Amino acid sequence: MTILKRILDGAVNVAAWIGGLAAVLMMLHVTVDVIGRTFFNAPLVGTLEIAANYYMAALSFFPLAMLAREKGHIIVELFTGWMKPNPRAILDGVVAMVTTAYIAIFSWKAFEVAVAKTAIRDAREAGFGFVEVWPGRWFVFAGFGLMLIYVVYHMVGDLRDGFTGRAQKRADEGTHIPSSEENL
Repeated sequence: MTILKRILDGAVNVAAWIGGLAAVLMMLHVTVDVIGRTFFNAPLVGTLEIAANYYMAALSFFPLAMLAREKGHIIVELFTGWMKPNPRAILDGVVAMVTTAYIAIFSWKAFEVAVAKTAIRDAREAGFGFVEVWPGRWFVFAGFGLMLIYVVYHMVGDLRDGFTGRAQKRADEGTHIPSSEENL
């Protein structure tokens, strides 16, 4: 699994960097547009369309996989703090199953929309003509797809740790880090 984890981590890191780069590019693009409009009466045509359909999509959806990798989603331990490590790991795995179903549906719909919008070459009207926005639809699918893979990875690790007793063994050794998070 370590080779798979390394490949997946590499893809997640690239996606996170793309999301960060999109934030920087959006700031520069909007700044140049504002300067051009304010001082030269010459705004950059299509800034709104590009920012909304490319930069924001990359910024919003590419980091989802990193969120899943770091288990950065909301976990309410108020109700599970009293549980022993093995049952808690099994519960985390079951919750990950529900999350997997939810993200799989989102990924599938994102894929369907991306295919449909690519087929019609979806575009938005801008001052000089049209800006094609269909490539941004694939950002949504890529972000949810990578997140789905990571949630499944954690689900398998949590269930394995819970059913084999590894979660309890880790607690006895003084560490509570699940095997799915060891290399983080």
